[in-house]
Amino acid sequence: MKALLKNSLSDYLWVEIVAVVLAAVIVGAVTAYVSADSIYKASIIGGSITPIMGAPGQLSGQGEEKAPSYYAQRYMEIKERITGIFGSLVWSNSGLLSSVFGIAAMVALFPFVYRLRTSFVPLLFRERSGPIKLGLTGLLLALLLLLPLFLSASFPLVLVARNWLSGVSLSSVILLNGILWALLLMLSVSIYSTYILWGRLDLSLVFTLLLAFGLSGKLSFAWKTVWIYLATSVGLVVVMVVVLQRRLMSV
Repeated sequence: MKALLKNSLSDYLWVEIVAVVLAAVIVGAVTAYVSADSIYKASIIGGSITPIMGAPGQLSGQGEEKAPSYYAQRYMEIKERITGIFGSLVWSNSGLLSSVFGIAAMVALFPFVYRLRTSFVPLLFRERSGPIKLGLTGLLLALLLLLPLFLSASFPLVLVARNWLSGVSLSSVILLNGILWALLLMLSVSIYSTYILWGRLDLSLVFTLLLAFGLSGKLSFAWKTVWIYLATSVGLVVVMVVVLQRRLMSV
């Protein structure tokens, strides 16, 4: 573990820090843009309709007076509806989010996985460890390295929930955050596993984007999407373990 950590902290550590920060900014900026556009459209689609002047209703003075609690309940119902529409609209941009998340994860991960890949065999002797343990330990370090990307993906959603959707159940926002985290996890595991096993940047990026687009186009805004992404991540890890166990890794 000590040799692996030393290998992770290269002489050009500042370059890797810049890469992670740049990737986090990319993820946060695109997610913020999609979130802002979606909450604007959701407010229009899910908002209440003002009655025509002169027609029977609240503005004409001919409508029946209702208790303040009625209008408060109606207001919360509108916000709940807007919340659901907001989550669906954000997920309708799944293709854009998948491509941006994939590229950002590659930018942040590449310096680390490149060094780990080139020094994989020497690290087996320095660590006195097997390829499976070394591969899984490297994956854990890679996910810790990508933690700023996960936080930057959630920050725009927290901002929208705090400023525009306060007081509602936020179940749709929690679901949306879970989908984005599971998507980013799957892309990260895909990039790491394919590059560690085969050492091909082009193959890793193409496979990851094809996987992201192939799944995102068929999945809806539901908890099932989260479980499918998590199951795919676990499947990729299992494949990596099997390949490492059978010594099929391209050295």
